Order: sequence, then structure tokens, then C-alpha cells
Amino acid sequence: MRDLSDIALWMAGEAGQVSLALSGDSDGSRAAVDQHAAAVRDALGGDVSAGVLLSYVRGFVEAAVARGWWPPHRQVMALDPWDDFDVAPELDWESLRLAAVCRLFLEIQAPAFPPALPPAFPPPR
Repeated sequence: MRDLSDIALWMAGEAGQVSLALSGDSDGSRAAVDQHAAAVRDALGGDVSAGVLLSYVRGFVEAAVARGWWPPHRQVMALDPWDDFDVAPELDWESLRLAAVCRLFLEIQAPAFPPALPPAFPPPR
């Protein structure tokens, strides 16, 4: 049996990924995710590591659920489990925050790209 902390992390990951994907459809939503990401960085004192983000998001989700929050995409699925999001659910404040945490987590997990390699063939003259 999973403990509540594991379930909170699972919900944070699912809601964050769905919200991050849905936020890509709107300039306003992308800007909101940027603002939330900056707020999370500030709240964490700039220490944006995997462990710190996981601890933050666990507490965030547990507090949000205790207040009665439920992810908007899950609310839609509860009404119609076969809904394919022809009309995307409205992203609330909590969903935007989770999208930002998800984005920050992806950023710190991304591999560093090697420097650009010179072209294999010299450019035509």
C-alpha cells in the first residue's frame, strides 16, 4: 500500500505534466507558468534540486488537496472518462504552479548538450 506522500507525488507529477502540456496552447498560460517558476525558485532560495523540488511539491499538493482542490483534468475525466479534451480544462492557480514545478524538474534533469561540432564538410563557397 502506498503512503500519502507517494500518492501526493504521483498526483503532482500527473497534474504537472498535463498542465504543462495544456499551458503550451496559450501565450498567457506560458507566461503564467514562467511567473510560477520564478516564484518557486524564490521560495526555495534558488536551491532548485530534485530533492528540494520533490519535497516542495509533496507539501504543496497535500495542502491543496486538504483545501478541497482536485486537478481540473481529473474533474473532467470524472464526468466523462472517455473525454479526449476537445475543449481543454481551465488551468487553475494550483495547476499552473504544478506545471511550473514540472518544468523546473525537467530543466534540472536535462542532459547538458555538448558544444556544437564543426560541420563535417566545409561550407560551399
